[in-house]
Amino acid sequence: MESLTLDSRQEERKSIDLNALLAPNEFLGVQVFAGAYVNFVSIFQAPVGTNAATSFEALPRISQLDRGLIEKWKSAEIGSEAQQKAKREIEEIFSSPPCLTASFLQTRSAGSIDNDVPVNLQEAREVLKELTMRDWIADQIYSSLVVHLFPALPLSSPHQEAFAIFLLLPECCVALRTRGIVQLDAKFAKAVRNLSKGSSNILENYWSLLPGPFLEQIVQMLKMSVSTMLPYYQFYPKAGIWFNSLEVLKMLYKVNMKAKCPLPKSTFCISEISQQIDLLEDIYRCAQNEMQNVTEEGRLISFCQFPFVYNISIKREILNFGCSLVQKLLERKAYIELRAWSLRTSDLPEPPAFTLKVRRDFLVEDTWHKLSIMEDSFLKKRLLVQFENEMPYYGDAGYVVEFFSEVFKKVGQPEYGMFMYDEPSSVMWFPPKPSVEKKKYFLFGVLCGLLIANQVTAYLPFPLAAFKKLLDKKPTLGDLKELSPVLGRNLQTILEYEADDLEDQFQQCYCISWNGVDVDLVENGIETYVNKANRKDFVDKYVDYIFNKSVDDIFREFKRGFYKVLEKRIVDIFEPEELMEVAIGNDNYDWELFEKNAVYSGLYSSTHPTIKMFWEVFHGLSLEDKKHFLMFVTGNDRIPVTGMTCCKISPRDGPSEDLIPEAWVCSHLLLLPVYSTKQKLEEKLFQAINNNRGFGKIPTQYETGI
Repeated sequence: MESLTLDSRQEERKSIDLNALLAPNEFLGVQVFAGAYVNFVSIFQAPVGTNAATSFEALPRISQLDRGLIEKWKSAEIGSEAQQKAKREIEEIFSSPPCLTASFLQTRSAGSIDNDVPVNLQEAREVLKELTMRDWIADQIYSSLVVHLFPALPLSSPHQEAFAIFLLLPECCVALRTRGIVQLDAKFAKAVRNLSKGSSNILENYWSLLPGPFLEQIVQMLKMSVSTMLPYYQFYPKAGIWFNSLEVLKMLYKVNMKAKCPLPKSTFCISEISQQIDLLEDIYRCAQNEMQNVTEEGRLISFCQFPFVYNISIKREILNFGCSLVQKLLERKAYIELRAWSLRTSDLPEPPAFTLKVRRDFLVEDTWHKLSIMEDSFLKKRLLVQFENEMPYYGDAGYVVEFFSEVFKKVGQPEYGMFMYDEPSSVMWFPPKPSVEKKKYFLFGVLCGLLIANQVTAYLPFPLAAFKKLLDKKPTLGDLKELSPVLGRNLQTILEYEADDLEDQFQQCYCISWNGVDVDLVENGIETYVNKANRKDFVDKYVDYIFNKSVDDIFREFKRGFYKVLEKRIVDIFEPEELMEVAIGNDNYDWELFEKNAVYSGLYSSTHPTIKMFWEVFHGLSLEDKKHFLMFVTGNDRIPVTGMTCCKISPRDGPSEDLIPEAWVCSHLLLLPVYSTKQKLEEKLFQAINNNRGFGKIPTQYETGI
């Protein structure tokens, strides 16, 4: 009997229960499989210690690919009897999930743990690429898949091996796509969505084990399927075919978070969407879907409901539109009321904007007071900041950037008592026993909401965990390492300790000290010691206490204030890392671009001697000093989502070169005196950024160059 094998490794094929592949009534009622009566071969490897002959006879045998078969197909002449036979053989294998699966079973020695992918995807990729080079073979494979294999796919089975076919199908789809055949992508997505819950879980587990290139190929295949539909966005807004591909992409996006080889989140972005559709219409469709209780078939396609396909810039644009729309509606309402009021003598209407009037010397105190007496409707209006006894300034964002920069700096200081720092250089966090009233955390949440709603980026040393909690996601040990590096490393050491004397070595009990407060993580924690059996539970409870239980009341107030300003359904389109970047920027510095984007006014230009000396000095600064300079000029040492800040440089009034540079944060303006030497410029620039004199008067027209 001829053995149909791909190579000499066939004898080492993974031991697998063929009944899992051939169990009757599990492939939509298909019990007679193509290839059941020709070219039989066993793919069963008898376990050590069993009667091989008995096991061999107990299991069915099915058709598979081998090297000889492949070469025979490739050499068959068009129109010959050999080609007709080859077509029948192709149909035998590519019409049957068990036959196709058995052709690419992963090699594995007996007794190994079943924690890997059951099929050899690299082998399948190479073979399929080779076969589809012949158009007639590609056509026959396509026909077999569509007519027979897809209708026979297992949608529910107690045997997880039966779902290995769903790993091979993307390889088939991609191989055939190179021949111009694209309809299989949609069939694959529909089949995945029709899986039972338990079967879907099995497939998702397989996906989580895939090497990066194979996981990415499935993602790219489905992205391309969506992209090819974009020209029909206007004409078929309710086409169900959209949802299958997008819902499976959503499944993959969630799997990717726990995958063995996770992909960058940007892999799931579909840049063509924002280029080919009207973003405002997409937002409108999303709102319509939320207002109407309709079935999936009746829903309008809205990519806002699948936010992972958008990059952070587009998500920021969606958020900006949502906030701006509310602001404009409130402004229009105020102007209508103002016209009506002009005909009356009472009932003074609400102003169109939220003007926060504060004193510089009592900035934080005035801010808390004004926010505490402000009606909720005002918080959603466009924010303007006015300092008492000073002329209003409405250029750009007015004093808003300066305001947030200074308030956050003052409130974030350890001596203010609102936040704690576990280590001198660590980020700030909410204390278990705050020394300020709880209401201030609500007002600080309002401030953070106003920051984002008014499209401002400001320095705010929160860890990622804060943004996770705002989005109802659970902080982890990795977040604790950011908040408290020493503690985080110590807990990681406990988790990784291999010896059996963990309890004796660490002498760690379930009683911990955090921010000067001793607390039992369990009842009588001081008497319960950490050992190998309970160490993960100990670490989980430690992390949970710091990020959740110890701060539950005050973080709830902070979150309540945050969502007094922002709509949660819009904020939820962000991942925690993205929301953090929107609020405080990123560290993707491009100093050459920073120089290139600089704008000069007055007697300054890129060729002026002082400017040339300035950039020589600037590029020679350390990274920390460059960040201090950004803080000095812009009020934030991080980069906004929109990219590197544009720095404006103007001469500073005054004849003496003993003057130091000044900066006006509101317009990102550096007032740079004319210096005669590079050494003098460097000396004065260091004085300026170390003193951080970037908060002052309104810049004059000459200073801004406007």
